[in-house]
Amino acid sequence: MKSSLKRTTLISAVLALAGCGGNPFAPETSRPPDNSELPPPADAATAAVVMTNLQRAFNEGDEVLYESIIDDRFWFTETDCQGELILANGKEDELDLMFGARDGSRPGVFDVYRQIEWTFTQSRRDTELGRDYPAAYDGDPDGHPDEDWEVFRGRVEILLLQAEDEGFRVDQVMNFKMRQAADGLWRIVRWIDDPLAGDCGDGAAKPVGGITWSGVKQFR
Repeated sequence: MKSSLKRTTLISAVLALAGCGGNPFAPETSRPPDNSELPPPADAATAAVVMTNLQRAFNEGDEVLYESIIDDRFWFTETDCQGELILANGKEDELDLMFGARDGSRPGVFDVYRQIEWTFTQSRRDTELGRDYPAAYDGDPDGHPDEDWEVFRGRVEILLLQAEDEGFRVDQVMNFKMRQAADGLWRIVRWIDDPLAGDCGDGAAKPVGGITWSGVKQFR
């Protein structure tokens, strides 16, 4: 009798929890709490600090830090192996894709994945001299005749987990171009994913591994 009473009480408690907060056995989608104390991120006084803060923003899910390193002129592009555009977006769309709609109608990447691990392996760093990059047309996102930009190129690996055994892995070569703003801080002005490898016979490239970054941004 006592055993049956305990079992009934336990079931009632579980059902009560389910009624208040959904399925108690569903996988947790919010980020696990991080109780470790970390020093505040450094101001992006150099272009290299931007790359450090970019990794930290992803790994810590820090929306404020992420927004702080996105330039007002930001432009993201990813193309397939035929050079066809897969995705392009500016600053406001980038923040919407990463943080979710301002009205709360849809989540962003930082909301969907409870754990994100970002790794950047640099292969090259260059300076784009403004004299070599005149604007081809009004509003050309690649033109910067009056500014020198710092460019970082390398392989980006991103592990995105919705649950312990559920998620995606991105493995792509990416290019990040930084400009120094009037406040003296550097920010990402251009984010360019390399053309994807694969069979272009059907007009669409296949990602090297798992899913592409543009695919993640659209699959929310």
